[in-house]
Amino acid sequence: MSKHVLIVSPIPSHPQFQGNSARIFRLNRMFQLSGYQVHFLYFGMEGLDEEQQREMEQQWDYFHFIRPEGPAAEPSFGEFFDIDDWYDDRVSDYVDGLCQKWSFDVCVANYVWFSKVLDVLPNTTQKVIDTHDVFGDRHIVAKQAGLEPVWFYTTQELEAYALDRADLVLAIQDEEKAYFETITETRVEVMGYVVPFQPLVTAKHDKVVVGYIGSGNPFNVESLRVFQQEIMAKPELMQKFTFLLGGTVCKVFAEMNEIFDIIGLVDDLDDFYRRIDIAINPMLGGTGLKIKSLEALSYGKALLATKDAMVGISTTDPHQQANSILDMVASLSELDDARHKLLLTNSSDVFHQYNGEHISNFKNLFG
Repeated sequence: MSKHVLIVSPIPSHPQFQGNSARIFRLNRMFQLSGYQVHFLYFGMEGLDEEQQREMEQQWDYFHFIRPEGPAAEPSFGEFFDIDDWYDDRVSDYVDGLCQKWSFDVCVANYVWFSKVLDVLPNTTQKVIDTHDVFGDRHIVAKQAGLEPVWFYTTQELEAYALDRADLVLAIQDEEKAYFETITETRVEVMGYVVPFQPLVTAKHDKVVVGYIGSGNPFNVESLRVFQQEIMAKPELMQKFTFLLGGTVCKVFAEMNEIFDIIGLVDDLDDFYRRIDIAINPMLGGTGLKIKSLEALSYGKALLATKDAMVGISTTDPHQQANSILDMVASLSELDDARHKLLLTNSSDVFHQYNGEHISNFKNLFG
């Protein structure tokens, strides 16, 4: 008899142009590959076009959709959101109806701020929150980094209240697990981002192609701005390297761009990674797991990164543990053929170690 899992999400699983959609898609696939029938309930905060709907209907065993009524709410408390500000009680009504028809072994609510759905599930269903990120005091972290808070942010107390609704909390990396364990009695386990290893052959170029692809969130934009500044301080690097930029970050970064060949939104990630020799993640600050780092590793690319870009991903290569973007650019300056080859080998080892650990974690949690 098949097991059934209900995945409730305000973010679509298709397309995977941003880290959260990629995370949702991969976790859903792990359930499928473990023998679960996947019911994917999408509350359409990011809209739904015909192609998206067709892809999700084809991918998941059951696809359910609820259309939002108006834009997301403003913060109830002015400086921060109440934990359920972005939740719609119609989701609870819909899930209650599904529970009359199906017996769900597991229900996964994506994000603490969508955890209210767990309250309508029977005790026979394992109630899980996939946190994706820390949202308690997120606005304070952003302001300390000199950035305006965006998207959802709340207090640690309200985040704890949401976590207490679950039987199991999934943290995306160890540091966040440790944080969650300080605010909730609910069991917390780490479930990272598992993706197949799919190395690509890169065409030969006159110069080494260094690439970055990402979304236009403020942390990405600021990190790229500083990276560009450090590259321009070493103009000799432009003789050896070319720099390629893809993803929705291009729209935000275009006006300040000085060094990148901008290609914009990429329909197929394979095409982007075939075009580059080295992937970079010059992340400064931020929270969560930097899925772009793992994505680059999964395509068999040598990865240059800061420490912040590798939180939750164990590596011993100093070129993947730069203390600053200045140090990261210095590593790029020193990258001859032999060191590039070593970085490539180390990147592959890092990926396989990470994947093996988190596949084991999933099996232990969900069989």
